[in-house]
Amino acid sequence: MTEETAEKPLYLGHRARLKERFMVDEGASMPDYELLELLLTMAIPRRDVKPLAKKLIATFGDLVSVIKTPAHELLEQSELSPNAIVLLKAVSTCLLRATGRILGEPDKNVISCWDEFYDYCRQLIGYKDVEEFHVFFFNDNLCYKGDMLLSVGTVNKAYVYPREILRKAIEVKASFIILAHNHPSGNVKPSSADIKLTKDICELCDLMELKVFDHIIVSKYNIYSFKSSGNIQSFNAGPFHIKNNV
Repeated sequence: MTEETAEKPLYLGHRARLKERFMVDEGASMPDYELLELLLTMAIPRRDVKPLAKKLIATFGDLVSVIKTPAHELLEQSELSPNAIVLLKAVSTCLLRATGRILGEPDKNVISCWDEFYDYCRQLIGYKDVEEFHVFFFNDNLCYKGDMLLSVGTVNKAYVYPREILRKAIEVKASFIILAHNHPSGNVKPSSADIKLTKDICELCDLMELKVFDHIIVSKYNIYSFKSSGNIQSFNAGPFHIKNNV
């Protein structure tokens, strides 16, 4: 039998059908494992990748969790090639940039896109396996002025130096800040240390006429807001004054 007449591997026809199904509604009706399978076909040639896709979903939980898993962990716990990992991490970066586009609009008031901001924070740090503490800076109209990664810690603690917040706030001429950190455990209820830290930062910022608008805690699927709980207003010494009554 010649190469020309040899029967084509079955996975080739399956890959073509996957692409056709995707194009019908851009993957809206496809389950997570099939979307992941389609992605893997782009990086892994000459192999049926359906079992691998299903195994990854079973291991990490869902498609976004797979994409958000740190590269070193994917290397240690899966059969993925470096090429496949690069592809998945590239998709992760695209997802983060898409949700963070609101911060690229200098005149966009964060209150007008509050749900999108929540989602961006969740995409940024909700899937991390160690705690990270971020600070976002806003002017007196609550328009974005910059952000900083204040600290990276362990699975249950991040060391925060509040005076670094003031230094950055002066640099970007901020009037408001939003604090954000993650709980890798998945439980977003604030600890006593979280509450004390938030109070301490509010009191320090009050000395500089800088207001803490919110402190949010995120995990993969949940968000806790100090503002929604009523805590932030009680921690800040004076009332908020936001222009344009936004």
